[in-house]
Amino acid sequence: MKKVLTWIKPTGNGMHLGNYLWAFKPFLNLAEWKNPYIFIADYHSLTSVHDGEILRNNKQRLLAEYFALLPENSNAVVFEQSKITRINDISWILSSVTPYSLMLRAHSFKDSQNKNSDINMATFNYPILMAADIISYDTDLVPVWKDQKQHLEFARDIAGNFNRTYETDFFKLPEPIISEELMTIPGTDGRKMSKSYDNFIGIFDSEKILKKKIMSIVTGSEALEDVKNPETCNVFALIKFFASVEQQNEIAAKYKAGNYGYGHAKLELLAILLEYFWEARIKFTQYMENPELISQRIAEGNAKANALADKKYTELMKIVGLDK
Repeated sequence: MKKVLTWIKPTGNGMHLGNYLWAFKPFLNLAEWKNPYIFIADYHSLTSVHDGEILRNNKQRLLAEYFALLPENSNAVVFEQSKITRINDISWILSSVTPYSLMLRAHSFKDSQNKNSDINMATFNYPILMAADIISYDTDLVPVWKDQKQHLEFARDIAGNFNRTYETDFFKLPEPIISEELMTIPGTDGRKMSKSYDNFIGIFDSEKILKKKIMSIVTGSEALEDVKNPETCNVFALIKFFASVEQQNEIAAKYKAGNYGYGHAKLELLAILLEYFWEARIKFTQYMENPELISQRIAEGNAKANALADKKYTELMKIVGLDK
């Protein structure tokens, strides 16, 4: 059975609609017939989060969101990156076969370089640890969005470098899963939804905050009575991701008939999202109010992921000659 893996960084504010559509929903679809693994990339968050209490709270919230969104009968293994005891050892070995020139091409490094000249080494080494995260569990498939595609390409390059250097096929070269229709998910300002743009809509925001964000979505300036084109509207773009085909057709017809304002469409989007995530939002509250439920489930996932990584590490040490 093929193995699928995905991850999200606990950088604050919880999971937004873009995170869900780009990585989590494709993961859920694959999880029905694949061997699913999903982790909290908490080591990676250290490149930008430098407050222990904030990071702990971010992780707790994200874990509650993970478990709230997963079906009750899910066989997904949820684990914490930082609890994998050998992941940094594997990353160090991979760094020994990774060219410096490859790291200079990393988008994460270039973006940080453009924003800040004082870049920490964790940001520079980020792609190597990410490669270790991806290939240490014999991953076959990785749901990624456009901005993350390079992470997987680097993981494949680094795994390939190791295999060629040691004349082995030890590391698998995982394949990406990219949905073309999800390449651009608009945020409230019309740009790609992103925490860095502060234009995101959180799945587990309170209903009051959710409504405020939805009502702030940038739209056209047509009058209420004017006919409108749903296909050029940021609100309808989001509606299409979560509404049934029947709902989409009904709302599109309202756009084209006139006497239907963007405010009406925004309220319909709010209702659609509240219904779509209704059960998950209830479960999220339960997990946040009962942290022991999170502790129990994450301990089980950490143990399973560690068993895989430990086995991979033992075999890796033999290949490189450090087993004795």
